[in-house]
Amino acid sequence: MKQPVLVAAASGSEDLIPTLVERMRHLGPDLPLYVISEFKVEGAAWIPFHLGRTLEQNLALCRFHLADKEIRYVGLILQPRMPYWTLRLLAFRLGGWNTVFFNEDLNHFLIRPRSFGTIARHLLWRAKNLVRWELRPGGATYTLLWRIAHPKAFERPLLTAAARVSGWFAKMRRSAEAGPRLTPKTEPLTGGISVVIPSRNGADLLGRLLPGLVRELADPGGEIIVVDNGSSDGSAEWLARDYPSVRVIVSAPALSFARAVNRGIDSARCARVMMLNNDMVLEPGFFAPLVEAFSKVPNLLCATAQIFFPEGQRREETGKAVMPRKRGADDFPVRCDTPSMGEDASYVLYGSGGCSLFDTARLRALGGLREIYEPAYVEDLDLGYRGWQQGWPSVFTAGAKLEHRHRATTSRYYSQTDLDRVLELNYLRFVAGSVASPAVFARLWKQAVDRLNHRAARQEPDPAAMAALRQAWRIALSPAPPAIPNNEASFLALTNGDVAVFPGRAPSTRPRLIVASPYIPFPLSHGGAVRMYNLMRRAAPDFDQVLLCFVDRLDTPPQEVLDLCVEVVLVVREGDHLRPLTDRPDTVEEFDVPAFRAALRQTITKWNPAIVQLEFTQLALYAPDCAPARTILVEHDVTLDLYRQMLERGEDWETRQQYERWVRFETAAWRSVDRVVTMSEKDRASLQRDNAVTLANGVDLERFTPSAEQPEPLRILFIGSFAHLPNLLALDFFLRRIWPLVRESLDATFHVIAGSRPEYFLERYAEKVTPPLDAAGVEVEGFVSDPRIAYRRAAVVVAPLLASAGTNIKIMEAMAMGKAIVSTPGGVNGLDDLVSGRDLLVAEQPEAFAAAVVELLRDPARRSEIERQARSTVEASYGWDAIARRQKELYNALTPSTA
Repeated sequence: MKQPVLVAAASGSEDLIPTLVERMRHLGPDLPLYVISEFKVEGAAWIPFHLGRTLEQNLALCRFHLADKEIRYVGLILQPRMPYWTLRLLAFRLGGWNTVFFNEDLNHFLIRPRSFGTIARHLLWRAKNLVRWELRPGGATYTLLWRIAHPKAFERPLLTAAARVSGWFAKMRRSAEAGPRLTPKTEPLTGGISVVIPSRNGADLLGRLLPGLVRELADPGGEIIVVDNGSSDGSAEWLARDYPSVRVIVSAPALSFARAVNRGIDSARCARVMMLNNDMVLEPGFFAPLVEAFSKVPNLLCATAQIFFPEGQRREETGKAVMPRKRGADDFPVRCDTPSMGEDASYVLYGSGGCSLFDTARLRALGGLREIYEPAYVEDLDLGYRGWQQGWPSVFTAGAKLEHRHRATTSRYYSQTDLDRVLELNYLRFVAGSVASPAVFARLWKQAVDRLNHRAARQEPDPAAMAALRQAWRIALSPAPPAIPNNEASFLALTNGDVAVFPGRAPSTRPRLIVASPYIPFPLSHGGAVRMYNLMRRAAPDFDQVLLCFVDRLDTPPQEVLDLCVEVVLVVREGDHLRPLTDRPDTVEEFDVPAFRAALRQTITKWNPAIVQLEFTQLALYAPDCAPARTILVEHDVTLDLYRQMLERGEDWETRQQYERWVRFETAAWRSVDRVVTMSEKDRASLQRDNAVTLANGVDLERFTPSAEQPEPLRILFIGSFAHLPNLLALDFFLRRIWPLVRESLDATFHVIAGSRPEYFLERYAEKVTPPLDAAGVEVEGFVSDPRIAYRRAAVVVAPLLASAGTNIKIMEAMAMGKAIVSTPGGVNGLDDLVSGRDLLVAEQPEAFAAAVVELLRDPARRSEIERQARSTVEASYGWDAIARRQKELYNALTPSTA
């Protein structure tokens, strides 16, 4: 017989949910209550509702949880202007005619004949509220009537609609096909740099710029070209007298910035062209980093300098120009980010037209600056974008520093309102005239029009935005650019501000290896980091390593990592609980980040590595992007085996969905790479693949050594990052089934080291497991930089894992520290050399596990015997040096020429 239950759907605002729970309990005080909600609700059983999933997927999850239940009533909230209609429909599908409808006052009714009067009153009340809402200031009907009375108010929405419609036509005119690449012409250019400086009545600014410029240009050599642009202050005569080596191109009428600079580019004689504003002051050593960038980055179009502002002024520019993925509704699409300490050669969307060094041949192949941008602004963005379309990058060069006296020329001739209007119009011209991809154009055009509409609709409308809206529809219909060879979405992802490059040790002629990782391998916060760091440290003498990894935010990498790598590339990854349930596992979807893929491809182009090593199963999704390098997938865990083990302990809808997806994804991943590295022979055999090899986990025997100091006699230690679900499952099992038995015998202390961001992962996995961390005698600590202190204090270390794949590095660390360990069979998965009763104690059932812990705590002699043997065993089998030698053999086998 099925158990009757109540179900509530949290389809209203957060403040109404507790009252909904209370009202539902009144319908059946003795019945269990389930709440379907996005986040856990206290006082009821929780069924998660995933906003990113379909109705049918959420419904299947609910039916699994309620499969052996009889649903007595399902309650839902009908609250206006709350976007929970999918949840309400789900609730009605579950409850049918037993659905209880609550309004925002928590009055309710069922769909019954006797309730028709109540329903009619509810609908009438709702209709009255709708009329009041529509007729209030801000309501749609009120706004329409107000605009009819003020016809001019229709201008902005009509212009916005026209811009959107013309944008749709402009998208249709673009070709999705890749076009031909431009080929830079071979020209008789000399070495050195041609510095092009446009100047309009700027004798005073040139007087401050030129002494430093002449000094700095002496090393690379070259020429200085001043385009005297409609000046009346005697600039040409002064230059001829005081700086006779400077070539002066005189234009009687004042030209736009683009036209003036193009005059200088056309007359340049050197292989590099420096575009330099006259309101700059160079710092010593300015040119060397810019020139060096061209020897490091293949096909480089532009190296741009780091810009500072005079003391006391806000730093409006930095040189690191990006088009951010997320921005405010009013924010201009492009911004300058402040670089992190040590960041250099990060990819930028464009180089500032006022302080950037260009490859002359490529610059001329692009036709220089486009002269549609009058009188200035956006021409440098347009140039950099067209360079990326051809596969010619731009990079930020931190070591080339200068100070910018911002708008020292333009502000003399144009008001701020004029400059704002020009900027808005020129950005629209850029999107319409240079963005070739139909999809990218549609996205950028929509964002631009929406932003202008938002700014023009403010209480104090932006006149520049309104002026741009009036022209937008015409600009959209201007001639579309030709198809281009490069993926625009890819380089926009690379230059959206989520990627930063940090140089490390000096490159050599050693073979090159890219290590791609979902985490940075230092500090040593989890087993994966321990493995990566120790093997990278031992590979560093023989290989030039480049690390490409995800981070939560961009910051200077630890020196311990920089010392091992010639370059470290960081990519920001943000968590998102709204991800849909797709054909791939959730973890794979979470790590499928366009910026990482773009950074990987660009890093391969830059370094031409022999091997790309993909750490952890989920990064196998990037295997197709690694050509022409050979590929290694490091299976820290055979993930499908991990999920299979969890299912063996109890059927679960969510786990079943992920397991089926891991089976498809992971087995395909093994075929997509040249070698698969497993942590144990057991794992290797389970793959049934000829390309699989075993490189076991190990331990740093010099860092982890037994201590002479005595441990605290009743202290138990568990180390396991909460980011790894099996650790939370193990902890829950220990606290619920084993810890009460231990506490019955001894007043022990249980110390848990949970790794970084434990609260985040507790919430993330709350639907699967909620360990009782508030139990008596439990101490929980987050990330610990040096776990050796915790090991020394502990009398016993426990590893109560219920499901495990790969091998447990924490077991090896504890053995190296000379610690007595109690583990489940899962905790020593793959460690076939270990013998229970000799190296550690292994117990599966809670009673036996608790008895083993109590035995070791009560019998110091027995504990000491196991501690000595544990250290002896780990010394014989699990040192990193031996494992690193086998890894080097694997690398050499994939690159025979380097053996």
